[in-house]
Amino acid sequence: MRRTAMSKEHHNGSFLDSSLSSEQRRKEQEARQSIVLWGKPVLTLQYFFLETLTNAKEWTIKLWHRRRIVVSLLLLLALLTSTYYIEGAHQRYVQYMEKKLLWCAYWAGLGILSSVGLGTGLHTFLLYLGNPAYKMAPDFDAESHA
Repeated sequence: MRRTAMSKEHHNGSFLDSSLSSEQRRKEQEARQSIVLWGKPVLTLQYFFLETLTNAKEWTIKLWHRRRIVVSLLLLLALLTSTYYIEGAHQRYVQYMEKKLLWCAYWAGLGILSSVGLGTGLHTFLLYLGNPAYKMAPDFDAESHA
């Protein structure tokens, strides 16, 4: 794996030009903050597409440097796909794993939806509150009849 050395002026993806005065930096920052979709839609979309192309290029280079891992994952995916579609005695295990994976994906999806403010909270109740409530229900029932 190759790593390139970075100068002290290059921090977290942003290049700090030491030749710029603080006034110039402030003006550039204000100009960047004034670029909004509703104010300058064409310029904003142009910057979006340029940034997308830049990111795609960087990701392609990173994937190329890790091509062994990429090829290994593609071969594993091809093997799992062929196992899924070829009939045989292994299909009961495939169906079992499919059922478990879909169940996990369902709960993970509920958790993600809940974390962004969507959903009913059912999964939170079942995971965190349901079991203690179920265990305490007989105690409450016994007290109400006493």
